[in-house]
Amino acid sequence: MTSPDTPSFTRVSLSYPEPHMQSVGVVCVRARNEKVASTGSPYLVLTLGHRDGSATVKVWSNDMPAWQEVREGDALWVRLLGKAGSNGFAPEWTVQEFSKLSSEHPIRDDLLPACPIPFEELRARYDALRDLLSNPAQVLLDVVMDYVGAENYWRAPAAERMHHAVAPYGLVWHSVEVAEVAVATARAIPTYAPQLSVDALVLGALLHDLGKIREYEVVPGVGIRRSVLAEARYHTTLGIEMVATATAIHAARLEAAGVPAWLIQHVYAVIESHHAQKEWGSPSSPASREAWLLHLADQTSAKLSALSATLERATPMDAEAWYRPAEPRARPLQRFDLLQAAATTPASALAVGGRESSQPMLEGDSAPDEVAYDDRITIIINPE
Repeated sequence: MTSPDTPSFTRVSLSYPEPHMQSVGVVCVRARNEKVASTGSPYLVLTLGHRDGSATVKVWSNDMPAWQEVREGDALWVRLLGKAGSNGFAPEWTVQEFSKLSSEHPIRDDLLPACPIPFEELRARYDALRDLLSNPAQVLLDVVMDYVGAENYWRAPAAERMHHAVAPYGLVWHSVEVAEVAVATARAIPTYAPQLSVDALVLGALLHDLGKIREYEVVPGVGIRRSVLAEARYHTTLGIEMVATATAIHAARLEAAGVPAWLIQHVYAVIESHHAQKEWGSPSSPASREAWLLHLADQTSAKLSALSATLERATPMDAEAWYRPAEPRARPLQRFDLLQAAATTPASALAVGGRESSQPMLEGDSAPDEVAYDDRITIIINPE
């Protein structure tokens, strides 16, 4: 295969292709899987990617010998050609040419998208949420962080690819969003706010995906992938186990701080039920107001992140962006580019200081500022 004389660091464009579109640059092999077609012929499924995204390509039996030495984590120079998808699927890339690059090529360190929220801002938002907790609840949060290692919590991604798939800070970014959405929703519905516990709501949100520290790992040249442990365990049960171990080790410290048993049990329940259904990985369904609200906040954060990532990868001229949810078929996602001027409330406005009560309520909290939107909407849709 041919390659440029001096391999550059120009990343191949992984924007959704049109038929006959070409793209040339460098990628890493994130995954390599050997398959067998219904005809009995072997073929390869490769995931090629870098920090701007990834694409799946197929290598059929006639071309497989050229790929025998290519492994996960290898850096490649490639020339891609777009072709129409079959059976209603999205357009896809095919590899026209490729060559292996040095194992030291910097593309291997350029796989993960950067968190768009600066660390200082993310830290301030996390601290503002912590300040909403009562003093006993703050001790419970600190105990868990001491056990799992706060640096591990901050380094972990929130997903392999679907939402907040960045490292470091992906898990914190998602968890902070879930907590903020849950608190803002509770404040927006004053009928129920007095019945909700801030401790259970905020602690549950910050710890609901704790198990992802062990569910995912970051592998050089490959990116984020599920750990060996995750083949048999899911982050809901892993998270409960981590909190249970932390509270058992530091039982004396929790007792001295007056941490109530009901709060620990409520955190277990929120972690266990935040996906709401067994089919989605939750052993039980939400059984409290706080648990149900956190499930909805989790869905809001995750779905908006996944949809936003899809739209951001599409160029402004794309008629449609292809969204690949858990369903077996890809589907087009129409683009509605809202031109808005939002009056946002700083995250620090959420902080009201640590409270002494172990059951603080939201009653009396002020409603968020109104958000003003521009009424102009640009719509780009599939002409069909």
